[in-house]
Amino acid sequence: MNQEHSRSTRAITRLIPRETSGSDALALSPFGLTADDQGQSEFFYAGLEELSRHLKWLDDDYRTGQLARLETRARSIVMLADQLGLRRVGQVAADVVYCIDDPNDAALAATLSRLMRLMTQVLDHAAGPVSAF
Repeated sequence: MNQEHSRSTRAITRLIPRETSGSDALALSPFGLTADDQGQSEFFYAGLEELSRHLKWLDDDYRTGQLARLETRARSIVMLADQLGLRRVGQVAADVVYCIDDPNDAALAATLSRLMRLMTQVLDHAAGPVSAF
């Protein structure tokens, strides 16, 4: 039996997950505050600090397999996102809780990764351009 090998010259496409910009990225931006909102700027900054702490802890909890802490942290993010008007962040954090409750390692990893990308995007946008500092 003679078998021919054909070599495919198709290019390999690299997938890079990205979240589309939306209202969540604009919600925490101190540069978009109006004069009426300036009194709430301390609330926004406290929210930014809390989100950044949660972002670090999410990664730590997942890497060490602390699913109970990860679930508690995701529930805290849902509440914080609700207070700050970050609807998509809150929805994805709730999805993380669902993935922990219904054990599916692949779904948890993918959903947690999406949550971390969304939070990073919001924090990056809120920090504004480097030239502003």
